[in-house]
Amino acid sequence: MTLAGLQTTLYALILSLAAGTPLLMAAALCCTPLKAMVIRLLPWATVPALLVALTAPANVHVEVDWFFMGGRMGIDATGRIFLALAGFVWLLASFSSRSLFKNDQNRVRFFMFFLTAMAGNFGLILAQDMLGYYLFFAMMSFAAYGLVIHKENEDAIRAGRLYLLLVMIGEVALFTALIVLVHSTGGLALKDIAGVSYHPLTLVLLFVGFGVKVGALPLHGWMMPAYQSTPIPAAAALAGSMVNAGILGWLRFLPPGQISCPRGAILFVVMGGLAAAYGVIVGLTQKQAGAVLGGSSISQMGLITVIFGMGLFDQEAGLRAAPVLILYVVHHSLAKSSLFFGYDLFIRQGKTVSRLQLAAILLPAMALAGLPFSSGAIAKTAFKELALSLGEPWSGLSTFFLPATAMATTILMLHFVAVIRRCGGSGKTGSTASRTVFVLSCIAVAGTLWIWPAARNVATHSVAGVKLLQGLWPVAGGCLLFLVWRRIAWPTGLPVEDEKSKTSFDTLVCRVTGFLQEKEEQKPQEDRLVLYLHRLVPNLRRAEKIMGRWKVVGLSYITLCLCLLFLLL
Repeated sequence: MTLAGLQTTLYALILSLAAGTPLLMAAALCCTPLKAMVIRLLPWATVPALLVALTAPANVHVEVDWFFMGGRMGIDATGRIFLALAGFVWLLASFSSRSLFKNDQNRVRFFMFFLTAMAGNFGLILAQDMLGYYLFFAMMSFAAYGLVIHKENEDAIRAGRLYLLLVMIGEVALFTALIVLVHSTGGLALKDIAGVSYHPLTLVLLFVGFGVKVGALPLHGWMMPAYQSTPIPAAAALAGSMVNAGILGWLRFLPPGQISCPRGAILFVVMGGLAAAYGVIVGLTQKQAGAVLGGSSISQMGLITVIFGMGLFDQEAGLRAAPVLILYVVHHSLAKSSLFFGYDLFIRQGKTVSRLQLAAILLPAMALAGLPFSSGAIAKTAFKELALSLGEPWSGLSTFFLPATAMATTILMLHFVAVIRRCGGSGKTGSTASRTVFVLSCIAVAGTLWIWPAARNVATHSVAGVKLLQGLWPVAGGCLLFLVWRRIAWPTGLPVEDEKSKTSFDTLVCRVTGFLQEKEEQKPQEDRLVLYLHRLVPNLRRAEKIMGRWKVVGLSYITLCLCLLFLLL
């Protein structure tokens, strides 16, 4: 064997181990008596992926001819960032879940789904062909269903059912778009997508296919119940890594800087902006910490969707938007997973949250809001600079939209802190491991973007005098508005969270109803608009329930099949 052939074989082995190691460990859990050993070695499943992300040569690609229809694996600059981020989040989640399920009778089943989802997550990042990405994406998505329903209570089964329905719709949409792209490019390689002319319907299918994972409107319905029902370490991996598969899918199948699609850009920007506002509004109606974080993810992923849409207008905008999008993804993933690990710590310790712990959880919480000197300040500064560099109409985002979302996120994060402050601990063991994981996640949130060379210039800009003031006043305004909102919505304080508790939506609506009825008696003419908005909210709630019915899902399948037939004619 020549040196070049040996090198190719070595690279193929290294790249295969990234996704193959967790997959082999999952198989060992099912088919061998080494279950206890595999569980003890669980964190080591992430080591090959981290080694590939940190040591593999740049732009290495390997073709595996024996794989179904041929397989292409590789690591590029974007994949390296996503793989390092995913490896870190899964590593912390592995330590946390290993201690949480130490005495769980269903732990083997949980870890089998956990490792399978991990393998799918790593595999799709390394996949360099459309079929490989689709197969690993499907593996991760369906394995995550086992994590969502692990508790097997009524809420978990309901959340899993809704998650599975939307995932099926997304998979059909994605497969339909994949067939069209293969027909257009004449091959399966992702690199051949550049320069392809997209049919508007194909763009919609890609938005739906990956939008389900991102939680884009109107495909967001699974996110809040799934985040609440999934065991917290797995929810941290779901929110901090698996949702990024949708963003990476958009980057792979709609590469910014290589294609321009103004019509599609409008779709992404409008739906992303609506999600940024909707996520905060619906998150404030929740009284369970996981559901609140689900609303936050809808909002934050909406901002990322806006950035991606800005990059689709033309190729120059795409070249500027891509690094900003990746920067925002890293910031959000680290902060959101840290919030879940902090929530996990508070639940397991079985006592009231101390002031020191509340101060610690405020670090990632206020980072999401964009507090100066945090990773959020760096990400939002990059967003503002992108909007200003693209000129009108995008420059208006930096003066109104971003400060408004920062203020709204501040309110939502303070609501989250208020919820976990009153949550009841379970008294389970493993608080030492959960404390260590939370500390490591906080360190990552506080330091990653400051030491990352790609973010150095933006980090310097974020601490300029004017930028500090621009980042501080929305957070301060959000704190004041939170105090006002809490007095209106929760005059008697937040209730203690429990496993069977429902959302506070109905309670809040009842209180608002009483307030509006009093106002209607006093000023019936002046409150017509307010009353109309009040009646609209329950209708939106009912619309979400309708989206989860089997008849609606069946019609969606028929519609997608007709789309496929139309595109192939």
